[in-house]
Amino acid sequence: MSDVPKLGLTTARQAVVSVLAGAAISWLIMLGFEAFGAQPPVVPWTVPGLLIGLAVAVTVYARALPRRIEDHRVSSQEAFAALAVGKSMIVTGAVFAGGHVVYVMFFITRLGAPLPAARVVQGAATVVAALLLAGAGALLERACVAKDDDGDEEGRKKGQQPEARGHPDPA
Repeated sequence: MSDVPKLGLTTARQAVVSVLAGAAISWLIMLGFEAFGAQPPVVPWTVPGLLIGLAVAVTVYARALPRRIEDHRVSSQEAFAALAVGKSMIVTGAVFAGGHVVYVMFFITRLGAPLPAARVVQGAATVVAALLLAGAGALLERACVAKDDDGDEEGRKKGQQPEARGHPDPA
């Protein structure tokens, strides 16, 4: 066994740290608005719409990728890029979800006024859309894992994660 680090799947710890980072950044931004006596803007409906659209696109690609990997029609560059996109979708979705949870919690006690109610509803929609994006990223990341008949049994016995990789170019 070599000591060369391998690119692995995103862990739950990494996702939780991303959620907490998003929440901390959002909390600081909310404190900044409060310190200046200003109100943060209402999240436009385009934000959850774009996140859902991106989640759908990533999910469609993730569903098609395993068959292409089996048929050796995926270059190593495409497989690496897909893995990087999957990881970035998980982290981006987690940061957005954590940040918007703080945003929603800040206004949830003030639902009587129209704008705080809009902030809560649109912020909650963004949280859901961000979680869908993170889930789509996880699907894509797992779709990049190639099945290796000789190495999987040994790795599972030792409790290791499967190695994420694509097939090399035939050229």
